[in-house]
Amino acid sequence: FLGSFFAQMFNTSFYSVRVSRIKFNTEKGILSGLLYMPKDASSDNPKPTIITTHGYLNSAEMQDAAAIEMSRRGFVVLALDMYHHGHSFYNGVFDASSAFFTFWPTSLYDAVQYMYKQDYVLKDEKGNGIIAVAGHSMGGFSTTMAIVKDEQDYAKTGIRKIFAGLPMG
Repeated sequence: FLGSFFAQMFNTSFYSVRVSRIKFNTEKGILSGLLYMPKDASSDNPKPTIITTHGYLNSAEMQDAAAIEMSRRGFVVLALDMYHHGHSFYNGVFDASSAFFTFWPTSLYDAVQYMYKQDYVLKDEKGNGIIAVAGHSMGGFSTTMAIVKDEQDYAKTGIRKIFAGLPMG
């Protein structure tokens, strides 16, 4: 019991951050993740946001250390479960021969689309998102694809949702 209490205190940066599991629908399925929200983040005080994701056969919990530290520093952090991982589901046809290619090309950018719409996420005066994306291993591939997709959307809309990215091999 005492260990659980101290773990919760550490996970919430001694209650200065709210941690909750969120789920949201996308065109491809349901994405889920752990949302680390500084208590002062709101529509009146939007915060820069980081979306981070795991490698192959892992889950959002693999991002705890970074999510705890960055939320403690005032960032909203979404530690994402990619499609077919953790609590996220892909609604498309599952083809075992190409299953790897169903989730990583779009998981992170679908999460960017969701987070950009949240009123607690900071945007600049032109409407560009102040959202960073990061991932390791397969999450690094997804990070790169999210940046590419954001640039393609920018060519059409003139709005960038992603401010920075860090793909890690």
